[in-house]
Amino acid sequence: MTYINLSFAPYSSAKSQSNSIAKDNAGIVDPDYFGDYTREDRYYSVGGLTSKKQYRYIIINAKSGKTQTVNKDNAPLRQSVVDGVAERYNPKKILHINLGLYKKKPTWEVAFKNKNGTIGYDLVDFKSGKSRQLINNI
Repeated sequence: MTYINLSFAPYSSAKSQSNSIAKDNAGIVDPDYFGDYTREDRYYSVGGLTSKKQYRYIIINAKSGKTQTVNKDNAPLRQSVVDGVAERYNPKKILHINLGLYKKKPTWEVAFKNKNGTIGYDLVDFKSGKSRQLINNI
């Protein structure tokens, strides 16, 4: 296992290191997604195609360097997760979607700005697309 501490790395360095880990540990050769997720722990995630044209994600614990690879198979697309949050809460704007681990399960964090100016976070299960936790009107 490679030990790397990305927790205090500048964003561009974290992205570059994460892409390198994604290639070495998950075979992602064409990354098109980078996420920076912070809940109980901080995770960086990379999504992209392997050399066999399979789409997958790798979730990297920023502190320990531990990784978890998840295939997109049978999971909702990122855009459909965003669309579901937009439909449920009718926000003024979606701010970001980041992939990390929540209670040890792959989870999307979708941040949004409400029409009243407050911020909301919907934690959405990676596999089912169902909301796991809502933090709203912050």
